[in-house]
Amino acid sequence: MNLLTAACTPGSPALSEAEIAQQLAGLPDWQLADGALQASFRFDNFREVMDFANAVAEIAEAQDHHPDLILSYSVATVRWSTHSAGPAVTLNDLICAAQVSHLPEARP
Repeated sequence: MNLLTAACTPGSPALSEAEIAQQLAGLPDWQLADGALQASFRFDNFREVMDFANAVAEIAEAQDHHPDLILSYSVATVRWSTHSAGPAVTLNDLICAAQVSHLPEARP
């Protein structure tokens, strides 16, 4: 499955840690942290952070799957988990993480 072109589906089941680890091999920016996929991206200034956050919001709205965002002057941290699944990590979270990593604004 190509995560970059896949669409999120409602009711996606939680993945095992082994399934998550296998998928994370292809997403080097991301790690499993406290039951969520997490990555931090660094920027030169707050305007770039906000441009990135808005690009993440576009993905979230298009997929109808929304992350937790932590924004500071030069860092944006994105956390994906599926609240209806536990909360836990599902295929939906991996799809969105992959799409975020390929944003032109993304710089780990």
